[in-house]
Amino acid sequence: MSIVRFFQRIIDLFITLILWFYFLFGYLFILLFLYIPAYIFAENSATALQNLNHVHLKCFFALTRLLIPRTKFKIPKDVREIHSSIVVCNHLSYLDPILLVSLFQRQRTIVKHTFFQVPIFGWFLKNYGYISSGSSDMIGPAMINNLDAIKEHLASGGNLFVFPEGTRSRDGNLLPFNKGVFSIARYCNAPLKLIFIKNTNKLFQPGHFLFNTRNFNQIQLELIGSLEPDYKGNNFSISAVADQARSLFEEKIAKTKSNNIETPTPVYR
Repeated sequence: MSIVRFFQRIIDLFITLILWFYFLFGYLFILLFLYIPAYIFAENSATALQNLNHVHLKCFFALTRLLIPRTKFKIPKDVREIHSSIVVCNHLSYLDPILLVSLFQRQRTIVKHTFFQVPIFGWFLKNYGYISSGSSDMIGPAMINNLDAIKEHLASGGNLFVFPEGTRSRDGNLLPFNKGVFSIARYCNAPLKLIFIKNTNKLFQPGHFLFNTRNFNQIQLELIGSLEPDYKGNNFSISAVADQARSLFEEKIAKTKSNNIETPTPVYR
């Protein structure tokens, strides 16, 4: 490893530690002075906690922009103004869900059940009103309660964002879709907003601990489709809606790859 590359990695490590220290310490610090009072005294503790989490992660990305100026964020107004919708996204990086929380003041999502077992963090997830993907929370009376809570959340202006692939794509191609989110949309009679996420994996790559602070990068979010199915129609099909959503993502991915071939990425020195 060259001396220059060694010092570049040291910079990556230093910035990574600052960002994750803020991320983790922020939860612990705010827990004592803001989260617990909000949980105890707010009329709707889940809403209050969602708002606080939104502010915390908005500050996290402000710090990211400051420390990693070579990474730019392009998030148009039509994405920021989404409300009362189920937001369906592709999934490239662990940054995806926290980026969406930083955009939407009122948000819920479905989280891998193992995260609910993490001390402190699991408490936050539960009290945000987030939903565990564990089987006990996705069947029977528990699932009905979750669906009714989501329906009320959407009616009050909040969003439910989901990654139907279930896990991060390692190569940018779509993994199989879980159709459960489209069943939720039907139960809640909710519109579907399809957001295409690009390049979060170039800033924080799956399987790596360090942020990539050296490369020029632009993280983009784009609203590629708005679906309002006739859920009560005789011809309604959950599979058909899922296939329609998937085809829009595949079309966008193919177009993005084509553009990347036609316009090679410049080399910065």
